[in-house]
Amino acid sequence: MLGHVRIYYALASFIFAASAAHAGELLPMEAKSVSVGDLKGVAYYTIEKDGFQVVATMESSDSQTPIRFVATLLPGQKSLVSVPQAIGQPELVLEFMRVGDRIAVSAPNLSAIQPGIQRTVAAGD
Repeated sequence: MLGHVRIYYALASFIFAASAAHAGELLPMEAKSVSVGDLKGVAYYTIEKDGFQVVATMESSDSQTPIRFVATLLPGQKSLVSVPQAIGQPELVLEFMRVGDRIAVSAPNLSAIQPGIQRTVAAGD
């Protein structure tokens, strides 16, 4: 029985490491590039007394007015920025998730909608 637990633990560690490769990570007060659909911008977070406050400021290529998205996350919580598409098409989603003492950023359905597009959305540029 203990051998099975070790195998499951090793498998879970491998899956977590593989999924982490498809997600970006934000650092406190360090802006990273993010994009979803036609929206492009930057995101960062600050550590507040009531949680990690995630701030994303984004703009579409055909607009002069940026939008700002703000969410305060506790461990295990996530928040989404979604971009609707044409009727019958699934929305594009940018997901911010607090995992322990970090914020992970991903676009979970982006590659399913646009094959060949890399799922990582927070570049270290």
